[in-house]
Amino acid sequence: MKNALFFLSLICLPFALFAQKRNSLMLEAKLIQDISKLIENNQTVPLAEINKQLTQSVGKKVKIPRVTSFVFDPQSLYELCQPSTLIVSRLYKCGRCTHWHSGSATGFPLTKDGVFATNYHVLEQTDGMTIAVMDTKENIYPVTEVLAADKESDVAIVRAEGAKFRPLPLGEPAKIGSNVHVISHPDGMFYYYSKGMVSLYDRIKAKPRTEWMAISADYARGSSGAAVLNDSGEVVGMVASTITINYDREKETNPQMVVGLCAPVEAIRRLIE
Repeated sequence: MKNALFFLSLICLPFALFAQKRNSLMLEAKLIQDISKLIENNQTVPLAEINKQLTQSVGKKVKIPRVTSFVFDPQSLYELCQPSTLIVSRLYKCGRCTHWHSGSATGFPLTKDGVFATNYHVLEQTDGMTIAVMDTKENIYPVTEVLAADKESDVAIVRAEGAKFRPLPLGEPAKIGSNVHVISHPDGMFYYYSKGMVSLYDRIKAKPRTEWMAISADYARGSSGAAVLNDSGEVVGMVASTITINYDREKETNPQMVVGLCAPVEAIRRLIE
């Protein structure tokens, strides 16, 4: 009986993966369609203007109300925090066809009325028409204003016009060895969950100008701007980038380890009054 169940699971797994990929493709198609409508109705802010605001917002701060923690059991963290995981989409044309394409990243709400956080580098892109966000109910909102930014820590706080979000609370700095959770959109796999721990706080050689929080939870391109959460669903950092450690440093071959680098929560707090 156990063997039969095992082989059945092997058969069902590819179908489950196919269904997940199909759902992701359908969601991305809706994302592109809805943002296109916003552009047609002149409801978006051009990407060039967002970039201008981004540089002008460096050093500014924004008032953010305190948010009370609402996760009391780590087992319910995904269910409760998924609705506070945003898809941040940059709409662009590749130049090889006439269709719109979406470059997706991640963000998380800081207020109920549309203020959210993501990476500086997510907004810094120059190739594209505009940026908008989608929530888990598949509502689309244009990004209209950059409120505060820190390029060195790769953090930006922005506003999505007309949005109604469930904000995440900011927590205290996480200790090395403590659990962390990430919900993000790696390579278009929307709302992917991973768990790990805080591995290190350090000025990494590849990014020496600021202190980074290294974590062992998996993520990849498309995860930029995702909240790093503790067991109580509080934000203790933000996904920023990865570095690969290769055995052969000069030839950059034989990869041995991928380190996830995140902006610690204090980098986010520095932008808040």
